[in-house]
Amino acid sequence: MKTSPSKRELQHFLKRFVPDTSPSMPRIKPELNPQGAPGVQSPKDYVNALLSPSSNQIALTKVEGPFDRTGWQAVGSTLLKLQKLGMTSIVVADSVAWRSEQHSVELTKRMTRESMALVEAIEGAGGRARPIYGGLLEQGVSDIQVNFEFIQSALDNNQIPVVFPILSNNGMQQPIKANEAMVALTRNLAGPLKFKGITPARIVVINNEGGIPNHERPGTAHSLVNVQEEYDEIVKAYDDNEAWKKSHPSAIQNLDMVKDCLSCLPTTSSAIIVPTSSLPKALIANLVTDKPLYSSSLPISNLQIGSPDLLQVNQTRSTVLRHGIKINNYANLSDLDLPNLTRLLEASFQKKIDQSSFYARLERDLAGAIIAGDYEGAVLMTRERAYPEAQAHYYLDKFAIAPTSQGIGLTDILWKRMCDAYPELLWRSRQDNGVNKWYFERSNGYLRLKGTQWVLFWHGSKGFQFVEEYATIAKAIPASFSGLLTNK
Repeated sequence: MKTSPSKRELQHFLKRFVPDTSPSMPRIKPELNPQGAPGVQSPKDYVNALLSPSSNQIALTKVEGPFDRTGWQAVGSTLLKLQKLGMTSIVVADSVAWRSEQHSVELTKRMTRESMALVEAIEGAGGRARPIYGGLLEQGVSDIQVNFEFIQSALDNNQIPVVFPILSNNGMQQPIKANEAMVALTRNLAGPLKFKGITPARIVVINNEGGIPNHERPGTAHSLVNVQEEYDEIVKAYDDNEAWKKSHPSAIQNLDMVKDCLSCLPTTSSAIIVPTSSLPKALIANLVTDKPLYSSSLPISNLQIGSPDLLQVNQTRSTVLRHGIKINNYANLSDLDLPNLTRLLEASFQKKIDQSSFYARLERDLAGAIIAGDYEGAVLMTRERAYPEAQAHYYLDKFAIAPTSQGIGLTDILWKRMCDAYPELLWRSRQDNGVNKWYFERSNGYLRLKGTQWVLFWHGSKGFQFVEEYATIAKAIPASFSGLLTNK
């Protein structure tokens, strides 16, 4: 519970990981039997049943050793806790030491021997693990095939399968890279013959070095990566930084592996790269909230020295990655698909938009539009003046996320994209808007406008210089909606 999920996040977690139809969920409330009467579950039995190992969701997890004793204990304990919370890991063993050796029979034996440390770590934490090192991965005609009977047998017995990256090829056993095994497992799990109808909800990498180093905030890791949009920029920054190749030697290989895995999975799936030093908090918080520990859209300038958020930015070194969606910028209203934009705005705000007056204003004042995917999210910016001769300011007219695209990190991705494109901007929100807490955290300043229902917010270091103009603009913007949206 140290993850402190919001009510919405907790409901989302319970819906995914503790469904009402789960056979492990007890049917009798514990308070009905405080003394543990015969035939009725006691509170202790209820809790034990609630936390019994289950495989409602699957995480495909690469454990990239070697670790010291404390590191192995953290790994074993964390994997067991995730299993009790409804996410069972299919684990692939890895070690940076294996990569410098030639593939040989001796390397195969060494991999098998050293991978047992992972099995022992899980069992030492009180869990059950099953090593799988032969017959699981087989060389097919064009790619690696997976024999899932071994994994299914382990899961049916509440064991965590630990896969050694060893390939069967014409009767011979040969080592392969753990990343190859991860991609092969993902493709087969997500393929037409899905294993037990389950696709991985998470791709997890546990290592020593942590997540993807952040070129925008040196000394920290990226909090959230939209792979489709940011991959090339990250690779270029890594190639230009020789120090990272020593401090984060696996970063790009892991980024490539995650990119390949997420491309096979639904957009609801995500990945996380986390160092052992951040276990178990980083993985459990991500499991419960489905978010990074630190929001990538939160301005670092807003954080006070010594605040928990600033410590997370600098020390957690965990990176959440999503396949993401393509984001495009438009300058003219005529470039937009207005029927799709209307559907997005009305679904997001649950209000009927006054199309004629709203689009007439955008035709005149639109500064730019940022559209995510097939109108799954949108940012609409206008140029506004407090009076005709005044300087023009960027005004956030609409920020909308489709209900079907919420919870996949799109809000943070779009907000960061907007702030990069418009470093100085303002917006307004109704005083009773439940989103205001989120706005307070991301603004550089705000002002409650007396005599109105609005709170004025601004982003940027110069906003305080234009507060009076901002207030005049915020009061003058006409309403965009004509009433609540009704379902026909």
